[in-house]
Amino acid sequence: MLNALKFIVSLAVAIVLMLIVRAYAFTICTTTSDNLIPGLRRGDKVFVNRLQKSSVGRGDLVVFGDSVLSISRVAAVGGDTIEIGGESFIVTDHCSDGCGCGACRNYLLASDADSVIVTGNEIVGKAYPLKLRMKKE
Repeated sequence: MLNALKFIVSLAVAIVLMLIVRAYAFTICTTTSDNLIPGLRRGDKVFVNRLQKSSVGRGDLVVFGDSVLSISRVAAVGGDTIEIGGESFIVTDHCSDGCGCGACRNYLLASDADSVIVTGNEIVGKAYPLKLRMKKE
């Protein structure tokens, strides 16, 4: 009886630790579109490091969103100049309140289908592909 209780407690502790790590440190997401070809295709899995969401740079894959998570590539960071419809714009590197925190920094995320500007608060973490596609010969 004591061994069964030890097993149940150990299993419960392991499950709680796994849920904490998944919620606050690392998780795995599945891509839902082909917007990042040739790098990622629908159904590919990515490892998401939630601890690196503050060290995002140009070219990084990131997961962003609240209720629906999306994967995209960082095209521009705060301070970069982008061109839209023949006009130049600067991606701001601070929030409109002027608080100066790094979480308010803006990023231009681009995929093959569209582009969107998000704040650092909306970024869940950096994404790393888990599966490499081999060329068929």
